[in-house]
Amino acid sequence: MPIYNGHFVENLPAGGQRPSPTMLAALGPVLAVSVSIPQALAAFNTSQQLPLPSPITGLALIDTGATRSCVHAPIMSNLGVNPIGAVTSGTPAGQVLHSLYPAHFTFPATNIEIDFTSVVGVDLSGQIINGQQLIALIGRDVLSIGILVYNGTIGTFSFAM
Repeated sequence: MPIYNGHFVENLPAGGQRPSPTMLAALGPVLAVSVSIPQALAAFNTSQQLPLPSPITGLALIDTGATRSCVHAPIMSNLGVNPIGAVTSGTPAGQVLHSLYPAHFTFPATNIEIDFTSVVGVDLSGQIINGQQLIALIGRDVLSIGILVYNGTIGTFSFAM
């Protein structure tokens, strides 16, 4: 079972580092992600000798409040993936209609790859974490088949699947 261990540290004035629960609380459990077209579409494109679009990389936030995993919708358009349906999501601003897209997520720091039948296309514009664009949310659909340990007291989290 591949495991990702994330930890946050802060630099000490006298040199060295110490665990930072504050940084984990501020930034959240994030990990690098590469979003690409789903494997079935990649196989079709290959069989038709069509080019495969390059994956798009950024950060994914593990979001226990998200029922389903989500991706920044413009990424799917940039990859040439058309919506396959729609879903209504409850947000703080009320009910919102979102497109559904098939997608493939790879987490480069692990051996974890997920081929989704559908993810929710959302607007993550302006969601920058430590200078990097947030491009995906890992929802409870993924957490239901994995293990998440969030240790706020020492600024670490672990995700296994």
